[in-house]
Amino acid sequence: MMLQLSAICLLGCLAANAVAQKPQGEPLPLPAKPAITSEQRAQAIELLRGHAKASKSVKVLVADYVQTRTTALSKKPLRSAGSFLFRRKPACVVFRAKKPRTSIVRLTKGLYEVFRPQRKRLERFTLQGPDLSQGLFAAVGGDADRLLRDFDVAGCLVGEVTAEGPETPAAGRSVTAAVRLVPKSSAMRERLRELVVKFAVIANAQDNPDVTLRSVAYRDHTGDLVEIELRNVRSNPKDAPSVAFDVPKDTRVIEHRTGR
Repeated sequence: MMLQLSAICLLGCLAANAVAQKPQGEPLPLPAKPAITSEQRAQAIELLRGHAKASKSVKVLVADYVQTRTTALSKKPLRSAGSFLFRRKPACVVFRAKKPRTSIVRLTKGLYEVFRPQRKRLERFTLQGPDLSQGLFAAVGGDADRLLRDFDVAGCLVGEVTAEGPETPAAGRSVTAAVRLVPKSSAMRERLRELVVKFAVIANAQDNPDVTLRSVAYRDHTGDLVEIELRNVRSNPKDAPSVAFDVPKDTRVIEHRTGR
């Protein structure tokens, strides 16, 4: 049977090992099909550009992560947690899960790997066609040009929504903002319904708000919602781990080639 895996299953293997727990917080809600205004679209672009400016010098990003997967297959969301590593060039992300089981997921432009040391098993999937890796690298790395080229802005929420409209943060105060993106190409929409990038925004006296990435969420073609929340984020740390990991000689290596 041909495997129909795409990078929207980025943490699917981690999620499959996760235990059902009550999440500490829900992703910032966005309407399924919002009627976005020109002002909201401009605000979303400003947020993406602000994140791009702040991320320009980031070559490596290290953080703790918590993944929450909401699926119809489970009554409660599935959660996993561990450490996260992003390298800009060549693009790569690595998830080292510590809970509920030890595992490592590594994603590059054309390769998706899952290593389970306790089972002595390494699976490699060669990716074909458009996939989430493009959006994930762009969202984490602050590549606003790539996001705006591949996605349409479909929603934007800043702070608490009131009858008058989105709340504007006062100087020095942090609010949460989320930008909802939908793929432009039909090929990508077959694998990915939407991408939601959440930020913390701090206004300042210079009217040039500080924009910091807080999470990236996506909804796949089945309707499952996966949110990857980043905590304790560090940029360009001197003690950053390598994207490589050791594989014992007795590990079973399984090669897959994904279908389009």
